[in-house]
Amino acid sequence: MRKPKHHHSDRDKIFTPEDLAIKLIKKIPAKDGDSWCDPCYGKGVFYNNFPNIWTSPPEEKDFYEIDMGKDYLTSLKSYDWNVTNIPFSKPNEFIFHMAEHSVKGFGILCLANSMTATRLKKLEAMGFYMDSLTVIYIKSWGFGYRTDFYVFTRGRNNKLQTLIYE
Repeated sequence: MRKPKHHHSDRDKIFTPEDLAIKLIKKIPAKDGDSWCDPCYGKGVFYNNFPNIWTSPPEEKDFYEIDMGKDYLTSLKSYDWNVTNIPFSKPNEFIFHMAEHSVKGFGILCLANSMTATRLKKLEAMGFYMDSLTVIYIKSWGFGYRTDFYVFTRGRNNKLQTLIYE
């Protein structure tokens, strides 16, 4: 596995504004009774704002945070929906672990260049298709890169198409 040219672990602790997390959660096509997980709790803005639509026990809402001793990348538990802002230095690890442990789909906030053609093809091979894409610029983060929120589901969205030419 190749190492990235630049290691950005210093940017792994850039937190999502709460009002943005609330808007992004609304883009998830969840149903009553679905389970939720925030793989990168941070300050809890996703986890604390997951909708109160589940009718199951409290374990239907969960979180992981490496700084709290809960490493999502070592978890084998699956949820209907995994939704988070991933560490910028580990897109590959988080994108595919979220896909492997999502029953219905996942929402991922990441730098736009994190969603490469190779990753999109692999997600489709795993049965996940882009359901929606929200382009975001977060000026308070100060580095000027475009950030995107992707929602992937097991169903193909006929209005959104990914074209990858060889």
